[in-house]
Amino acid sequence: MTADALPAPGTAAGALAREVEREQEVLDRALARLEVLRAEALQRETESMRPAGGTPQAVYERDVSAQAAANRRADLDHAGEGLVFGRLDRDDGTVHHIGRMGLRTDEQEPIVVDWRAPAAAAFYRATAADPQGVVRRRTISTRRSSVVGVDDELLDASAEDALEGVVVVGDGAFLAAVSRERTGQMRDIVATIQREQDEAVRAPDDGALVVTGGPGTGKTAVALHRVAYLMYARREWYSRRGVLVVGPSPVFVDYIGAVLPALGETSVRLASLADLPELPRGVEVSGYDGPAAIAVKGSVRMAELLRKVVRHLGGARHLQDLDVDRWGARVTVRGGDVARRRATVHRSSRSHNSGRQAFSAALVELAWRAWERRPQATRMESDDRDDFAAWIRHDPAFRRALDAAWPVLLPWPVLEQLRSGSLPLQDLARGVLSDEELQALTASWSGDAPLTAADAAILDELTELLGAPPVEVEEEDDGWDELEDLEARAQEIGVTTHADRTARARRNLADERDYRTYAHVVVDESQDVTPMQWRMLGRRARGATWTVVGDWVQSAWPDVQEVRDALATVLGKSRLRQVQLTTNYRTSTEVAALAARLLARIDPDSQAPQAVRSTGIEPLLVIGSGVSGVLAELPAQVEALLAQVGGTVGVVAPYGLVSRVRDVLPHDPRLTVVDPWQVKGLEYDGCLVADPHGIVAESQHPVAGLRSLYVALTRATQRLVVVSAEPLETLL
Repeated sequence: MTADALPAPGTAAGALAREVEREQEVLDRALARLEVLRAEALQRETESMRPAGGTPQAVYERDVSAQAAANRRADLDHAGEGLVFGRLDRDDGTVHHIGRMGLRTDEQEPIVVDWRAPAAAAFYRATAADPQGVVRRRTISTRRSSVVGVDDELLDASAEDALEGVVVVGDGAFLAAVSRERTGQMRDIVATIQREQDEAVRAPDDGALVVTGGPGTGKTAVALHRVAYLMYARREWYSRRGVLVVGPSPVFVDYIGAVLPALGETSVRLASLADLPELPRGVEVSGYDGPAAIAVKGSVRMAELLRKVVRHLGGARHLQDLDVDRWGARVTVRGGDVARRRATVHRSSRSHNSGRQAFSAALVELAWRAWERRPQATRMESDDRDDFAAWIRHDPAFRRALDAAWPVLLPWPVLEQLRSGSLPLQDLARGVLSDEELQALTASWSGDAPLTAADAAILDELTELLGAPPVEVEEEDDGWDELEDLEARAQEIGVTTHADRTARARRNLADERDYRTYAHVVVDESQDVTPMQWRMLGRRARGATWTVVGDWVQSAWPDVQEVRDALATVLGKSRLRQVQLTTNYRTSTEVAALAARLLARIDPDSQAPQAVRSTGIEPLLVIGSGVSGVLAELPAQVEALLAQVGGTVGVVAPYGLVSRVRDVLPHDPRLTVVDPWQVKGLEYDGCLVADPHGIVAESQHPVAGLRSLYVALTRATQRLVVVSAEPLETLL
C-alpha cells in the first residue's frame, strides 16, 4: 500500500491500520525468535545422531535424545502458521500475546504465551460480566507471516485509567465509545448487553441452548465465544468426543480455527451446511438455488419424495420365477413367493442396502425348501443345507434374481438420475408436490446445473435411506467348498482364517452408519437451516448437546413452523434453555426505526430489539421508474456510499436481478453484491437495498418475502439507501 493509499489517520480504517501495524511488529519479533529456536533444535538433532559409545545404555540414551530433538523441531516447524492469534490488555497495564506455543527472549521475557498456559485462560474464560482483570481482548488474524486484521472486545469499561490508553477497533469500538460517555444511561446499556451475552456464553452444556435476538444483538458473537469458552473449559472431554460447528460464513469458521489451534484439526469440525455430506471425488458444491427451488428441496416433503424414489428403484415390481438347476435336477421358486418374502424383509429393514443381506438369506431359504421338496430328494445329510447355500450364492440365475428383486443402490448415482430427468418424477411426486413445486425442482436441475447446498442435503438423505452398500467377498469360481471346509475346521479348534476375519469385518462395517456422532453441535443463523438440513444435522448429533443461535423473524422460509418442528424433532427430549438478546447495538436508531415498521407488519406481536446508537443519518429512499430505473440509479448511489463510509458497502438485490446489478456497478474491493439469502449474518458500513418489492415478490410467499426484506434493511451499521421502483410505504 502506497502512502497515498493509506487510510486517513482520523478514520476508523486508519485506526485499524495502525493497530495492524503494531501487531505485525509483534508477529515479526515472534517469528524471528522461532527461527532461532528452530536452528538450535536442528543443531541438537544433528548432534544427537552422532555415533554413541558401544554399550546398549549409550545407544539407548542417544536414541532418546534424538527422538526428543526431532519432536522439538517438529513442534517448531508447525508453529509458524497462526503463531500469534490473541492479545490481552489487563487493568494493571500488563499485555500478553496469546499463540500456538510459548516464546521467550534470551533474557526470559515473554513474547508469546502458550494458549494452554494459566496466563492465557482469561482469553477464553473472561467475559464482560466477569472480566478477570482484562480490559481489552483482541483477536489477531494472520495469513502466513502477515497480520491481516484485528478485532477487539471491551470487557471492562469501568477500568477508567486503563481504558484511556486503549484503542479499541472492530466490533468492540462501539462499546468502547459509549463506555466513555459520562451518562448513566449509556453505562446501563453496556451493562445490559454484557449481561445478556454473558448469560448465553456461560450457560451449562447439558442439553440444548437456544439463543434468539433481533438484528444487531450479537447472536453470532455469542456463538463464537460460547464455542471458545466451552472447548477451552472442557478441552479433554471435547478432544475425545468431538464438536461440530456450523457457521454461516468463512469469517465464523476462520475465527474459531484461529483461537482454538490445538483443536481445529482433530476434535472440532468447522463446516458450512454444504460441506457436511461426503461428496464423490471431484464433485463440489458450486451452484446456488433460487428461493422457489430452495423451498422445495429444503422441505420435509422432499424426504417423502426420496422414499418413493428409492421404492421405485428398489426392485422389479413383477418378479420372474427362479429356476434352480443342480445335478441334473430342476426346481422352481415362484416369483410370487419371492415378492411376498421381499415385502416381509422390507418391513423390518433399517435401510435399503442393509436389507439386501437378509433378503439374500431369505431367497436362499426359499430355494432350499424347493430343492428339499423335489420328487427325487433323498435323506439329507446334516451339512447338505450349508453346502447348497454356498453353491447357490454363486449361481448366475440366483444372482440375477437377487439383483432384480433387491438391487444395490448408491446415493450419488440415484441423485444423478434425479437431476438428469431420467426418473418419472411426475408420477413419483403426485400427492407430495404441487405442479408449480415440481416445475421449480426440475428447472433447478435443467441442463448442466451445478450442485447446490440443497442438493447436498438431498444426497445426505439418500445416504441415510440407502445405507452402506453390502460388501460381498469375491472368491474364485473353483475351490469355494474347500475354503468353507477350511474355515469350519479352523473354527472347531478355536481359530479363524484370514478370509473369515475379513468377511466378518466387512459385514460389520456394512452395518455401521456413515456419520460421525459429535458431542456438541453449534449452529448459527439457525432460522434459515431448512428442514432437510436439520435432518442432516440430527444424523450427526445423536445424543449430542446443542447451541442454536438465530432469529425466527429473519427466516426466509415460507412456513416457519415447519422449521420449528424440524428443530424440535432434532432436539428431542434434550433439556432446553432459552436466552433472548434484546439490545441492538449495531444498527442505528434511524435504520432500526424503519425496520421496526416492517416488523410490525410481519408480526405485530414481535418486539424489536432496542437500538441504542444514533448516527443522525436517516435512511435515504430513492424512487426509480421501474426495474430499469432502479438499475440506472444504482451506480451514482453506490459511488456516494463508497465515498461516505470508510469500510464495506453491500448491495442487496433480488436473486433474479443480482447479475444485472453486478453488470452496472463499478469494481471495488469494498463492494459486494448479494441476494437476501446470501446476506444472512453479514453486515456492511453502508448498505443499498435494490428493488425491495422484487425481493418480496420473489419469495412467492408474502410473509416470507417481508422477512427477507427485513433482513436486507438491517444490514447497515452506518448508512442505508433504498432504491425502489415503487414507494416503499406500500410495503410498510
